[in-house]
Amino acid sequence: MKYIEINGKEYEVPELDFDAVCELEENGVNLLNLDRKNMKVASMVRGLVAWIMRSDTATASKEIEAHIAGGGNIGELFAAINEALTESRFFKRSGENQKVKKYPQDHQRKSDRRNNTHPSQN
Repeated sequence: MKYIEINGKEYEVPELDFDAVCELEENGVNLLNLDRKNMKVASMVRGLVAWIMRSDTATASKEIEAHIAGGGNIGELFAAINEALTESRFFKRSGENQKVKKYPQDHQRKSDRRNNTHPSQN
């Protein structure tokens, strides 16, 4: 198990599983779309801290504010949480099972895609 320190208190990071991913999504944390450009880091950190603390987002916000007031910063908090989550069995297994699927349309010629036609229509 991984532990994370938030505002001078140590918390055990729960094991991430599919149910936890769903619970996090309900708190505004979409772990399955982390590669998005417009990621809301503050909202993600708050949702993750609430999940780790097993509390609501209002309580998590207060702890994050106290953490920052005590000399911490949101970036280090996010990095620590990210490290703990990427080491979870859920993400390790997900990474192992990820395969790029090729569909017939992926093999179209570029000119056909630009013209929105299929090779069989030529």
